[in-house]
Amino acid sequence: MGTLVVDERRDALCEWIGQFTPYGSCEIKVASSDASFRRYFRMDTPDGSRIIMDSPPHLEPCKPFIEIGQRLASSGIQVPKIYFQDPVQGFLVLSDFGDRHFQDILHTQERNERYTDAIQQIINLQIASQSWFSELPLFDRDWQAKELEIFREWCLPDTSQEEFTSYTSELIEGIDAIPKCMMHRDFHCRNLLVLEDNSIGIIDFQGAMNGPVTYDLVSLLRDCYVDNSEDWISQKIATFRTQLIQSGLLNPEVNVGTLTKWFDWAGLQRHLKCVGIFHRLKIRDGKPKYLEDVPRVLSYIDQVLSNYPELCDLKSLVSQAQLLQP
Repeated sequence: MGTLVVDERRDALCEWIGQFTPYGSCEIKVASSDASFRRYFRMDTPDGSRIIMDSPPHLEPCKPFIEIGQRLASSGIQVPKIYFQDPVQGFLVLSDFGDRHFQDILHTQERNERYTDAIQQIINLQIASQSWFSELPLFDRDWQAKELEIFREWCLPDTSQEEFTSYTSELIEGIDAIPKCMMHRDFHCRNLLVLEDNSIGIIDFQGAMNGPVTYDLVSLLRDCYVDNSEDWISQKIATFRTQLIQSGLLNPEVNVGTLTKWFDWAGLQRHLKCVGIFHRLKIRDGKPKYLEDVPRVLSYIDQVLSNYPELCDLKSLVSQAQLLQP
């Protein structure tokens, strides 16, 4: 006899929809889940399709999503509209951007045009948040170290925290010196949707921070889930520099070489964290699919570690990581 699975949050969500929205008779269907504790449902309503976010408040509070989303929307950034909300329970009813993810169009002729659009969206985010990005949580040295600790815990368990800190301190100091702006923090192909008019819709921005100006660009171009040629990436970095300068976001004295180093180092910190998270998802959470992307991310890590002699000790340590096979 099978075991009855009780989904208390789904039951509470359906009760809330029936009590506080006009959609009580509508059926909810699973839309997606992600690497966090959030999950999403889709609901067809008389007003059109809606997305329901279930974000457990003790694990993934949705207040940042609400507050940042309102600020971005007021600046013309395309983020989901919130129709109904209960931040105490962690329930939101949102507009539906559809299922056409950025990743889905990268094999088509639209690829270059959409990348141009996405990079412009990074600039737009930085411009839109100029007056308030300093209010966001600071991507400081302690935060960097906390994220890098994920890699040590799950991939270098025989290395002490103290020893690991001695290997990562130069990277952390270098990243901390990069000029800061609003960073989405997960600006990659699965958090961008191509809307019906081919514009870019942005989701999953609730983790935004005050951090390196190059962080979102490296998240997009050295995406954990997509391959891009390094020559093409170099061209995009140069174009990004021009756009930053033209928008008043970057000192013109910053040359392409400096911006590339900022790009590389911010990406290295991110990618070490990601490899740690992907291992944690497999070992702790029973989500093995992310291991398929680890070889790509490791290639990014190795490339940057090989290009900067001052990181040679960190390269030696990373080469000793205990990595799982996909």
